[in-house]
Order: sequence, then C-alpha cells, then structure tokens
Amino acid sequence: MNEKFTKFYEASKALITYVDKEDVFDRSSDMGCGGLDTYRSDAFYELIVNAKKALVDMESEMENG
Repeated sequence: MNEKFTKFYEASKALITYVDKEDVFDRSSDMGCGGLDTYRSDAFYELIVNAKKALVDMESEMENG
C-alpha cells in the first residue's frame, strides 16, 4: 500500500469515527420553546453507515492482502 493511500485511509477512518462517536448532526429544528433539536437526516445517517461498511471491507482486504 502506498503512502498516499495510507494517509487517505487513516484520515477517512478518523473522520468517520469522529462523526459517528461525537454525534455530529446535519439538521436542527426549533423546539418551540427557545431550544433546538438536533438530529441526523436519513441521507447523512446512510452516508455514515456506508462509509463505516466501506472501511470494514477495506480493512478486511488489507488483512487478506
């Protein structure tokens, strides 16, 4: 595996892990009492799920490599 690919893989994994673990949201709505309700849209959630699956697949291939 070349150095550029390794850097991209590690950066992607760190970003996906952060977004997933730190509860990053892409939507918010007014709760009507001055507060905000933050949440993940279905599209954002699916992007996270698909990215995590791609990382697992990549790691599996790297191990079998």
